[in-house]
Amino acid sequence: MVDRSRLANTLLAIMVALTVSTLWALGEERLDAYIAMYTLEYTVVKAVLRPARRGRDWLHAALLAAFTIAVGFRVAEVLGR
Repeated sequence: MVDRSRLANTLLAIMVALTVSTLWALGEERLDAYIAMYTLEYTVVKAVLRPARRGRDWLHAALLAAFTIAVGFRVAEVLGR
């Protein structure tokens, strides 16, 4: 049986690589699209596999903060028109 943490890290690396190549191939240039996908991928892997972490999960907090800021800017842009 594979260790959950190793499996989670491997799957996350594969998912991020596929996301970068797919969004690049589609011509996506907005940073918020990449941040949203990374946040979604990390959250799903963390929820499904529940990998062991030492201490607090600062990466998840940072991704959620970046996602919230990106969404806030997008909403302000739409409402400002």
